[in-house]
Amino acid sequence: MPIRNESRRTAVDVRSPARLHIGMLAFGNPAVRSFGGVGMMVDRPGVHLRMRRSSRFEARGPLAERAVEFARTCAEGWNLGSAACAVEVLAAPASHVGLGSGTQMALAVAAGMHHLFVREIEEDDLPPPPPHPTQEEVSPTDHEWTFDSREAQEFARITGRGRRSCVGVHGFSRGGLIVEAGRRLPSDAGGEPVAEFSPMVARVRLPSTWRCVVIVGRDGVGLHGAQEAAEFAGLPPMDTAVSAELSRLALLEMLPAAVEGKFAEFAAALGAYGRLAGRPFADAARRLPYTEATAHLLELLVELGVPGCAQSSWGPAVMACCESLEAAGTLVERLERLQLDDHHEIVIAKFDAQGATLRVLE
Repeated sequence: MPIRNESRRTAVDVRSPARLHIGMLAFGNPAVRSFGGVGMMVDRPGVHLRMRRSSRFEARGPLAERAVEFARTCAEGWNLGSAACAVEVLAAPASHVGLGSGTQMALAVAAGMHHLFVREIEEDDLPPPPPHPTQEEVSPTDHEWTFDSREAQEFARITGRGRRSCVGVHGFSRGGLIVEAGRRLPSDAGGEPVAEFSPMVARVRLPSTWRCVVIVGRDGVGLHGAQEAAEFAGLPPMDTAVSAELSRLALLEMLPAAVEGKFAEFAAALGAYGRLAGRPFADAARRLPYTEATAHLLELLVELGVPGCAQSSWGPAVMACCESLEAAGTLVERLERLQLDDHHEIVIAKFDAQGATLRVLE
C-alpha cells in the first residue's frame, strides 16, 4: 500500500476503551456458527498511547514491546518501506486478564500508523462494510477522529486480531454492548474460519448513568496463545440447547432491557448469561489457580445485591453492573471494607459509547 499525502501529521494521541467478554454463544459444532458472543466496552482501564514519526522503531511504557511489534507488523503489512515510529504507552490494562488489552493495543497502534503514514486509503483497499442498518457514518474533524467498522476490521486484519471473538474489533469502532454472530468453520476441526470476521448483529449504547465496577485479581493470568488454542481444541462442542438458551438470553432479554433502560432486567439477564456461558469451560477453568477465588467473588457480589455480575473471558477480571455512580461507589466501599482491594484492582468505569479516538498532536 503506497504512502499517500505524507506531510504534516507527525504525532498522534490514541485512546481505546477496554473490552469485557461475558461468553460465547457456540463453538466446536460445524453445523452452527462458532465464537459468536456478547461483550461490551468500558472506558477504564483502557489503552492510551502517543505515536510520533521517528527514524527507527522504539517504544516505552507498559506493553511497550507488544506495541512496537504491532507497529512493525503494520509497516510490513501496508508496505510502508522505511516508515518508523516511536510509541509512548501512557496506559494499558494488564495482559491476559480478560480486558482485551492485546486487541485494543494492536488496533490503537494500527490506527496511529495508518494516520501517520497512510492517511487516505481508497475504498477498494478495504473489505466491504458489514451490512448493518444502524451503522453510522464517521465524520472526522481535522484534528480528532473516530473509526468506522471497516477501518477497525482493516486494523485487525493487518495485526492478526479477531481470529476468534470479534467483540473487541467491533467495540473499537463506536463502543457499546455488542452481540456478534460468529463464523462458519469448515468440517475439519483444524481449518480456518470461512469468514475473516464475525459479523456484528447488534450494538446498543447502554444508558449513560449506568456504571461498571471492574475487579481484577492481582497476579492472575488467563489462558492465551498456544495454551488457549490447545484448550479450545480439547473442548467438546457446546451443546446446542445451551447455545439456544444463551441466544434467548442475549436477544430476548439482555438487548431489549438495554434498549429500554430497564436495569434490573438487564442485570438479571447478564448474570444468567455469564453463569451459563461459563459451564462449557468449567473443566478447563479448574486448572487455573484463580478460578475458585473468582467463583467466591461472584457469589459475594450476588450476596451484596449485585446480580448483574460475570467473569470476563478466561478472567480473572470480573464485571459488576450498577444502576448509578452512587450505587457503584457504595459497592466499592463495601468491597474495600471486606479488604478485597488488598488482592484486587477495583475501578469504576463508564460503559463506553464512542469507541477509540485519535487526536492529531502535530
